[in-house]
Amino acid sequence: MNSVVEPCPSPVDWVSPFYRDSVDCPAEKRRLTLTPWTVQNICYELIANYMLANDPKEQGYVFSQKYDRDPRKTEIFLDLAYNYRDDVVQKRPAIFVSRGGAQYKYPTMNQQIGANSAESEKTKLSIVQMPVTATVVGTNVGFTEQLAEYVSFGILHFLEQIRNDFNFRVFRLEEMAGPVLYLESKDHFAVSLNFTTAFDIGFVIKGDHLKLKTVSYTIFNNCASIPFQFGESQKN
Repeated sequence: MNSVVEPCPSPVDWVSPFYRDSVDCPAEKRRLTLTPWTVQNICYELIANYMLANDPKEQGYVFSQKYDRDPRKTEIFLDLAYNYRDDVVQKRPAIFVSRGGAQYKYPTMNQQIGANSAESEKTKLSIVQMPVTATVVGTNVGFTEQLAEYVSFGILHFLEQIRNDFNFRVFRLEEMAGPVLYLESKDHFAVSLNFTTAFDIGFVIKGDHLKLKTVSYTIFNNCASIPFQFGESQKN
């Protein structure tokens, strides 16, 4: 079973995001295969890259904490949810990127969107819808709100570019939830940034059937005394 990244004929009722790419672009240089795990990591990297390239002070915020790739040096801790690290326990402020359940939709019968009978190939597609959440945790409500706003602008300003660059069907910031007390302490607050994503998972199933590529045949008619002969190389 191989992942499909090449454009394929599109049914009239949906448009594949693969069509955003140039047909001349080599398949191996196109896009990584999107899965729930890779999408969660894409959101993590988008936040990390934005904070590395944009100083909060230069963006007009009053806080001076900065992000660093080294978790021991960073002033804003960033990680995937449930990825426990005993060397940076309870480091604050912090941002945790988590995902919700991935729902698989099938727009066509038997998932099939194409076939090559001569090669015993079937091209299939699933459309996945999945929420992603970036939870911002800080030590007071005002700072936490500002930090969440700072992070959200790094995504909000580039939604179209993100969608096109990673071949998302849908990628958007849906909500900045209201601040809530973080469970671990009455002095910590959390603000959640909720994203909606949708993406395609396409693949090709190749059967081990006996390949029938050519058939020879003969046509008879009343206008000729001999039959018309067609060679073995004629295709079906």
